[in-house]
Amino acid sequence: MPRHITLGMMVLALLLVGGAVYFMNLQRQVQRLAGLPPEAQAPALMEEPAFEATAPRKKVILFFASAEVDGQLEAEEGEIYASEEVSLEAKQILVALIKGSLSGHLPALPSETRLREVYWAEGGLLVVDITGDATLRHPGGITGEVSSIYSVVNSLTYNLPEVSEVQILIDGAEADTLAGHIDLRRPLPQDLSMTALQYEDGESGE
Repeated sequence: MPRHITLGMMVLALLLVGGAVYFMNLQRQVQRLAGLPPEAQAPALMEEPAFEATAPRKKVILFFASAEVDGQLEAEEGEIYASEEVSLEAKQILVALIKGSLSGHLPALPSETRLREVYWAEGGLLVVDITGDATLRHPGGITGEVSSIYSVVNSLTYNLPEVSEVQILIDGAEADTLAGHIDLRRPLPQDLSMTALQYEDGESGE
């Protein structure tokens, strides 16, 4: 066999092996964060989970960026189907955030964003996997980025007492940031400092 063909086949084989190793490492990374079994399949894009019309409903508080006060998150009441599974309620909350405010507040995430999957892990950690449109279509700016991230984190932790921290993945992988400023490589806890609810909660606890 000619030498150049042999070299070409060797290069192709190396590329195939490298691609396989990269995919396996990526899959292990998600499994590590979410505690998934090794046989779990890659997530598909999803919409809001389907429920029977007679299923019980549950009021939730969704957080959106204020259209009037820069850097403030506004609380908006919403409704989801109640479920004993944390991930099912979380998916509904995230889909509602992506759909946007019904009261004129700014979007939590770009409308092109899609939810890939939600993983409920041990120790109060919820892992949220969204598409890269959340980054590519984001308008940018540190204030807008903080608002987007804590719209997600606060909406999940405020309504789901089992959730204490949220890890955001982009297209199935850890991302450095959403729009260049806030570190997404670690789980994020609730932060109500940009909402009016911090004062209400503080007063009720006196």
